[in-house]
Amino acid sequence: MSWSRSLSGFTDQVEKDLTKKQKDMAVYALQQIIFGSPVMDGTYRGNHRVTVNGETQDYDLSTADKSGQMTLNEGLQVIGSISRPFGTVTIQNNLPYGERLENGWSDQAPAGVYSVAEQSTKERFK
Repeated sequence: MSWSRSLSGFTDQVEKDLTKKQKDMAVYALQQIIFGSPVMDGTYRGNHRVTVNGETQDYDLSTADKSGQMTLNEGLQVIGSISRPFGTVTIQNNLPYGERLENGWSDQAPAGVYSVAEQSTKERFK
């Protein structure tokens, strides 16, 4: 018994579908993180970083983004560069006070930011 069609077309489609799903999940998580971030001067919101297959230790105290749009656009560019599934997308904020915010330090985000976004993303994509 043999196949009458090549499986390469099927494999290519599965890979495209998985890549799209990964991008969709990363975009949703990024939006949840950015727009769930507390805002005083916008520094925390402006320092969310997105990397693919790596991490960064970068942050910039002079970067502020009260609306979150600049940070979202930068993250979308990184996420848009994903061309194959199964890579690791990392969204992080390295500001020294980020951990305090995650632990409820802000009345604007008493349950944190990343943990809330993680739960919301899991619920949406389960």
